[in-house]
Amino acid sequence: MKVILVHGKYFNSWEALGLGYIGAYLKHNMKDIEIGFYQGYFDDDRTIVKGCLDADIVAFSCTTPTFPYAAAIARAVKQENSGVRTVVGGYHPSAAPGESLIKGIDQVVIGEGEAAMLDIVMGNRERTVYGRPMEFEELPWPDRELIHNKRNIQIAFNDNMKNITSFQSHRACPFRCKYCADGFNKVLYRGLKRVPVRHRSAQDLLDEMMEVTDTYKLDLVKFTDPTWNTSVDRVVEFCREKIRRGFTIPFYPNIHAGVCTEEMFYLMAEANCYEIAVGVESGSPKVLKQIGKGTTVEKIKRTVGWAKKMGILVRGYFIIGMPDETEDDLKLTEKLADELELDEYGFTILCPYPGTQMYDQQEHGSTDWENTDEYSNDFWRSDHLSNSRLKEWQQYLTGKYREKLTWHNKTLIHQK
Repeated sequence: MKVILVHGKYFNSWEALGLGYIGAYLKHNMKDIEIGFYQGYFDDDRTIVKGCLDADIVAFSCTTPTFPYAAAIARAVKQENSGVRTVVGGYHPSAAPGESLIKGIDQVVIGEGEAAMLDIVMGNRERTVYGRPMEFEELPWPDRELIHNKRNIQIAFNDNMKNITSFQSHRACPFRCKYCADGFNKVLYRGLKRVPVRHRSAQDLLDEMMEVTDTYKLDLVKFTDPTWNTSVDRVVEFCREKIRRGFTIPFYPNIHAGVCTEEMFYLMAEANCYEIAVGVESGSPKVLKQIGKGTTVEKIKRTVGWAKKMGILVRGYFIIGMPDETEDDLKLTEKLADELELDEYGFTILCPYPGTQMYDQQEHGSTDWENTDEYSNDFWRSDHLSNSRLKEWQQYLTGKYREKLTWHNKTLIHQK
């Protein structure tokens, strides 16, 4: 049995950790299996297609912007060898399974991919295959050699002069942000009454971090978790164990401002937290409440203040164009951005991805997702502001904070 795993193509590169987990799980549970891997950012289309032609199964991991690319590669493979079984999984197929079963695609995986892919490899030929929430105790560490993690680390070094890669500390997000596929609709866990948030033990997480740091000579570690601090107690446990081990590598997590304490930041600083990323989103209390963010302007200010007091850098993300957002709301966002005095700023326009509360299949189903994302789109408007006005606000704010922009915003400015 030969399986090829393919990570989609996007303007930036990140490690295909999900496919690393799937590959490791398949190897752990099957003796006679050969697994290959390609990534659209590094491998050209012809190399990928040619490498897939003798495979039994080709499986693609897809976000919404990368799904059109995956579908095109799948069709090209099928055209040359119709016997190859093609599978798509990830956030987009989980959010829009019916829209994903198009020409060239044989099967769609909904939910987490490990058990579903093993089921497919073992012979399941149903058009839609449901994954299940996996416990970390049954998962081997992701196979970083398989996914050529070295390439992503080199890109990070080229951009930052640091060897950086990411780790997963838990699965599922307990928050219900309406603009996020991990949020209100929980697209990977549809039909479940409770969100199955599962955490790795601090011991297992740090064991992997230490081994990977040594193997790849890392300078900084990050987390793939949309929200790292789902529990103050777990953050404290992780930091204390990291300190106890004398493992001093700097780390960088995504932080929810609604789940923080001053003691937490004190321990994070002692454990050598280098920077945090905070989803500020808006400076308008009305908007924060409407989008289900689960935080307030006061909590955001307090969180940023604690981090800065401990010497931790702070990056803030802001989203322009929430449905009921007005000019006055955006002025409040600008005011808050000024007051926070962040180290880095990121400004995006809301993108109604499938799986979010903002997505309307009738209105957005024909969107060219390959050329649309949260950094630039030509159609989204709020109830009060046109698309062109939202773009003007984004251009104004990125210009105002030009010297402190995130890598994504800087890259897109340079492309223009």
